[in-house]
Amino acid sequence: MSDLLPVELVFCGQPFDAAAVRHTIRHLAMRVGWQLVPQSRYRLLYATSGGDGPPVESCASSDGVVVASSPPVSEHLQLERTPFPVARRSDGRLVPFPHPTPRLRRGWIDADVVAGAYACLNLWYEQRTRPAAGWITYDQDWMARIGLPDPLPLADQWLDMIYDAALELGWPATKSSRRFTVVLTHDVDYLPRRWDRGFPRLARAVYRQLVLRKRPLDALVILGRYLAAVGRTRPPYLDIPHITAQEARFAARSSFQFVVAWGHRADPRYARGDVPCHIVPEEWEVCLHSSYLAARTPGSMARERKRLEALAGRVVRGGRQHYLNFEPAELFREAAAAGLGYDLSVGYNDRSGPRAGTYFPFRPNDLDAKRPYQFWEIPFVLMDTTLATTYRLGATEALAHAQAVLDPVAAAGGCVAIIWHQEQCGGLLDPGYDRTYFQLLEWLAGKGGRLTTGASLIAELDAAWEATIVGSVGHGEEATEPRG
Repeated sequence: MSDLLPVELVFCGQPFDAAAVRHTIRHLAMRVGWQLVPQSRYRLLYATSGGDGPPVESCASSDGVVVASSPPVSEHLQLERTPFPVARRSDGRLVPFPHPTPRLRRGWIDADVVAGAYACLNLWYEQRTRPAAGWITYDQDWMARIGLPDPLPLADQWLDMIYDAALELGWPATKSSRRFTVVLTHDVDYLPRRWDRGFPRLARAVYRQLVLRKRPLDALVILGRYLAAVGRTRPPYLDIPHITAQEARFAARSSFQFVVAWGHRADPRYARGDVPCHIVPEEWEVCLHSSYLAARTPGSMARERKRLEALAGRVVRGGRQHYLNFEPAELFREAAAAGLGYDLSVGYNDRSGPRAGTYFPFRPNDLDAKRPYQFWEIPFVLMDTTLATTYRLGATEALAHAQAVLDPVAAAGGCVAIIWHQEQCGGLLDPGYDRTYFQLLEWLAGKGGRLTTGASLIAELDAAWEATIVGSVGHGEEATEPRG
């Protein structure tokens, strides 16, 4: 990839973590067409002033972009349990870790946007504050705590400030338009048994409409559809063949996340018996839906992956934690130990939008061991049950909401995942949501989106990542010694 712009990363003063800074900037380089090299006329200076280091002004050369940091950044990331400081600029933009020194010149960024992106991508606040049990809701997370009504792609915005500053200095424009990608996923949280014809799931669906959502007409619609479907060859709530047939119309491919262990009442009971991987066509993907306690139980995810591969007769490359029941450090550690190529768990149960502040796949860091993981986290930004249960949207409103969530992803050329449970796609959970999903696929295809599986992206992501760094600067993810 000789057309990548060579950029030299220079540390002036002591960074909060040199390897983490470089790792975070590689996510920017991957998106904008840069390559970190040992020496170049295009210099990106990460300048930490105060303490024993030199003043930032001494690092600010006329031909370099400067990201201004300070010792309190490191102190906050290591010691604090509160949201990191964020300030609103006069132009309305939020910036993280604002620097006390005012802007000096063109190309100067008076906030540590790298540390802010690092905190977003690694779910830093959640790792530092959450208890060992349960899962985080949006109102408990840091973006809500600083007053944002919905999650925003702040990591992307903050890293893009570096690219914008480079253009301000006359660096070549290297960011090209990208075809956006949506990874289609179907969590399989219920499968009918041969003898019950899906009646237990029907009872729950009717109860939800009558008691929780107060929509008796929807309950009647579900009953009518169930009676019409119960006599067919395919039992109700087994919608995998229907999904794959419809997705093929749009040249789309998707993955089905199966649970293969039962150790908690929240785990699907089919995990005790048949897991019908054989009905998933070969061009579609079989993924792991790790059981409720797996991300919190060392070794469980690895064992479940091995069992699913034996049942499916194919390699399992990706997974998602059931119910999103995880603590980030444990999830990342277990996903890596299981040998997964990618994970799909980072998103909210109760809100649409980017939990990690990004519309792009990323490689998280182990915050305690201070080293990067090798798997990809593909953020999910949209889930059918969130639309139906949290937002309580009808089918038409759900489609409009989904389009509003994915439109900025398309504009950014991003790559995110969405979840539509397989049992939703037969119209027997939330009336109309089956049509909503396929209408959404039609809309995405019409916008030129690539609709695919996570496994199909791994080689492409790996190659793009490796191209972001050359020479000694990339050896073992080690950073060059700070200057000054």
